[in-house]
Amino acid sequence: MSPDGTNGTDRNAEGGLGRRNFLKLGTAGAAGLALAGTTASTAMASSRAAAVPTSVNTAAAVNTMPDPAPVDLKQGGGVTYHASPGDTPEFHVNDFNGLKNALENAGDGDIIRVADDAAIDMTGAENTLPISTGVIISGGRGNNGSLGGLIYTTRDRNPVADKALPMFKTYGDRVRFTGLRIQGPRLANYWDPEGFDGDLSDHTAYENYLIGGIHFLGEDCRVDNCQLYGFTHAAISVGAGGYQVSSRIDHNSIHNNPMEHFGYGVNLYNGESVIEWNYFDYNRHSIAGYGYATNGYTARYNLVGEHPISHAFDMHGRAQNDGSDTDVAGGTINIHHNTFRFTTDVSPANRDQEAIAIRGVPENRCDIDNNWFYHSSKPVEVNKQGNAYRQENDQWMHMWASGNHFGRSEPAADIGHPR
Repeated sequence: MSPDGTNGTDRNAEGGLGRRNFLKLGTAGAAGLALAGTTASTAMASSRAAAVPTSVNTAAAVNTMPDPAPVDLKQGGGVTYHASPGDTPEFHVNDFNGLKNALENAGDGDIIRVADDAAIDMTGAENTLPISTGVIISGGRGNNGSLGGLIYTTRDRNPVADKALPMFKTYGDRVRFTGLRIQGPRLANYWDPEGFDGDLSDHTAYENYLIGGIHFLGEDCRVDNCQLYGFTHAAISVGAGGYQVSSRIDHNSIHNNPMEHFGYGVNLYNGESVIEWNYFDYNRHSIAGYGYATNGYTARYNLVGEHPISHAFDMHGRAQNDGSDTDVAGGTINIHHNTFRFTTDVSPANRDQEAIAIRGVPENRCDIDNNWFYHSSKPVEVNKQGNAYRQENDQWMHMWASGNHFGRSEPAADIGHPR
């Protein structure tokens, strides 16, 4: 095992370009719109944008994006969220040096409170700050109109090619980020550094653009009540080839993680996670699984918005060691009580788009139950792009679905996202 947590023979399990073998399928689209830099799209209307408190002054100088999550639902957190760490913080920070000092000295159970008007610039210091087991980094998102303290990077190029660079990577268990805004460098709805042409051959233009947010390599970690956006690789990553770890990702607004071929909201390399009560939009994949037989997740009570770039929930396939033609696509996947508010993608091709893609055969099973799909009908064909869900196989295998609702008419209250 190398010092950064990768297996020497499985280096791409931490986000290298070897993941291209499961780039999205379909016909070539028109040339992609490259929305570079730091301008928030006017298309991002937000019911929360009007709630900017007058106390936010330091962060006001930094370009940010409004929060698109509905203000009146529990999905996305914010004003509807009432689960703060509770105890008195051991550290109060409002700048980079304060955060660095706190993380170097914090121990198990310590709370680091980021000021609501903080704008902490991590540019050039990504993946350098240690986070010990049990440390909680907390902000005030949703309290008295607060947007939460901002932690951000403007670095849009990674000096190490073909490898993801997260702002924070931790091997500690029970690490928690809560009540914060965590912002990447690419404030855009969609971005392709080489222009989308449907060619899946080389894509070397992506090699130095893989910037991520949080990467957990410790057990039982959590991100809750945060707004995470602007990352070209993934807002949150969990596990690695040699690290089967669990996590809980709940009550977050995860949006505008925009880069073609990557652009993940939640990226699950290995282990099992629970992903619930989140609002997702403008991600290439809102949830992506790497495909190990030990890789699985439960996704429940989430709301996916109207602007997908590709399918929303995913499990990639991995070739089996026995030479079989059928790829393994994770272990156990449970997708229930979610709502998918789209039938086509918005970038780059405006084509029919499925909500869920299982890219092989799960080792155990995949259950898709009690979800609300805007797609008009229950899938019959196994691997047809644009159906509500599809499996990359010639027949349904280890896949079960029941109680789902299809179409834009509102179903019974116990189907789809709680509302």
